[in-house]
Amino acid sequence: MREKIKVAFAHNNISHNTQGIMGGITEYMRNNADWQLIVWPDSSLESLEFLKRRGCKGAFVSVQTSTKAQQLLKLGIPVIALNTMQDMLNLPYISADSEWVSRTAFEYLAAKHFSHLGFFGLAQARWSRERLHHFSRFAAHAGHTVRVYECEQAAIADEIPFAKLWINMVLNEGQQELINWLRDLPKPTAILASCDILACYLSNVAREAGLAVPDDIAMLGVNDDQALCNLCDPPLSSIAFDFKKAGVEAAELMSRLISGQDEPQGQWIRIQPAYVKSRRSTDIFAIDDADVIAALKYIRQHAHKPLQVDDVAHAVCVSRRSLQMKFQKSLGRSVHDQIVLAHFEIAKALLIDTHLPIDEIAVRSGFHYTTNMRRVFKERTGLLPHKYRHAHRVC
Repeated sequence: MREKIKVAFAHNNISHNTQGIMGGITEYMRNNADWQLIVWPDSSLESLEFLKRRGCKGAFVSVQTSTKAQQLLKLGIPVIALNTMQDMLNLPYISADSEWVSRTAFEYLAAKHFSHLGFFGLAQARWSRERLHHFSRFAAHAGHTVRVYECEQAAIADEIPFAKLWINMVLNEGQQELINWLRDLPKPTAILASCDILACYLSNVAREAGLAVPDDIAMLGVNDDQALCNLCDPPLSSIAFDFKKAGVEAAELMSRLISGQDEPQGQWIRIQPAYVKSRRSTDIFAIDDADVIAALKYIRQHAHKPLQVDDVAHAVCVSRRSLQMKFQKSLGRSVHDQIVLAHFEIAKALLIDTHLPIDEIAVRSGFHYTTNMRRVFKERTGLLPHKYRHAHRVC
């Protein structure tokens, strides 16, 4: 029997992100049965030397600093880096596409008519700084300024857990400065936090500052760690990633590196945003018309069932014609278009997050008939629902 190729997955903390990447690597292994994955709960150089002696021909490793990247380039087996904070030199690495993260965030918040935007991130992390740069660029192109909470960018000398970095930031900066920053923001402001844990922390600070989320401060996170997002009060909207696809691509690269078909040249395996999972932390539109706001909330609350324009007008005690005019003036679209959009957003999430049959998703998302849902998906995405599911499934 042919001996399997041993590949290590060395990580100090298996997080939501790494679970998704591991799912992609596992899928690759199912289709390429000559691999054996060795999961190792430590990414120290000593552990990697041990795994190499044990026969591992490659390794996926949690690497944060350029110093460690330089060491791993001399390890003698191919390494692909995860959870990077600094430049990886020639070491191949997996990381989110910050430009597309920022574009997704800006377009989502712009569709809610926010003109006041903020950013809260971790200065030490390259990916956080990149997200700020691109988010500010997209905002500036639209004529907006992003208000940033400035914190000290301390150097990272050694490998340090991400949680320790942001805790140190909180302890060193102090909470009162952050409270003052939040209170000084124009209201309402939509804030992009560079990751979910920072958004959840900021949501708690906003409450301490006497501010309401989302009425005063709307909050958008990144990663869509569902357990964490649902623990926030109110639940946190967040950008979901296609971690699984990145895991498959990383495994394919690892296979080429092990076989000698490719060499380490700093290859970047991009983790692309899949969609924004909307929750209550962004359940607001930055518009002044109370009737439109009430109608939007009603549509969202009842989007899981068939809705008619007359239903919405009756619920907010406004004539159909008047409500149509208000929607065109405030949002540039009709009430019917907004209803269809709400159905569409529910259907997208169900297609990606569940294995429910297409017909049942049509019912649960308010389209009622599968033919209606198919038509809308073809118009909006160019794909039929089952093709959309295949192209965007995260796990």
